[in-house]
Amino acid sequence: MKLRYALVDGERQEAQPKLRGSCPNCGMDVVAKCGQFRIWHWSHKQKLECDHWWEPETEWHRKWKGVFPDSWQEVIHYADDGERHIADVKTDTGLVIELQHSPISPDERLSREMFYKQMVWVVDGLRYKTDLEAFRSVVEFATILRDDPLYIDPRRKTGIFRRWAPLQTPVFIDFGDEQFVVAGCSLLEPVLWQFLLHPVTNDVVIAPVTRASFVDYCLNGGELRHLAVLRRPMPLRRPRYVRRYR
Repeated sequence: MKLRYALVDGERQEAQPKLRGSCPNCGMDVVAKCGQFRIWHWSHKQKLECDHWWEPETEWHRKWKGVFPDSWQEVIHYADDGERHIADVKTDTGLVIELQHSPISPDERLSREMFYKQMVWVVDGLRYKTDLEAFRSVVEFATILRDDPLYIDPRRKTGIFRRWAPLQTPVFIDFGDEQFVVAGCSLLEPVLWQFLLHPVTNDVVIAPVTRASFVDYCLNGGELRHLAVLRRPMPLRRPRYVRRYR
């Protein structure tokens, strides 16, 4: 199990060469792993299952965690019955942000959602090479159900869609800086793809959310900004996408 933070003389600290500390979750000894080719991290001296929900830390995890204050990262969350797990990010309002890079079973997903209750998922859409192009094709040719905010009907269910729908908890798919085209128009800024329930049909739909607004939502409780499509009356004009505050 790789950790960014351990307790050194009772204080949270990142891994540094030759340091030793203790795991904030289980209290066991951990050592600093500071190689040239891997992310510096803390590792338990003995092989044990400190938190079976924890997955190996990647650069993707680090970049997302780095968006938030240090005190929000790798926070131990306690249940009333004493069960505890390390949340990737937990805000000062109690919102848990779970960063998921590896595959996860439906049972484990439900267990985490029931445990944390107030949480959202951010999923690494680039984990599998086939997911990006399949998803790109779906959103380019999918049916637009609603213009403002833009809701897309994923009639052809891709692998990542099948893995993360139906919904129990908000899900945001992160494809990094990859560009997407919807109805012939390129999206003009980085987005996360939110899976959500259509307010009328209750079907799962896809909606692009600006990355900046998602970060603001987590940091400050701001509003998520969904993209909207403006349809011009001239038949030869294609839709143009703009930001809308929803």
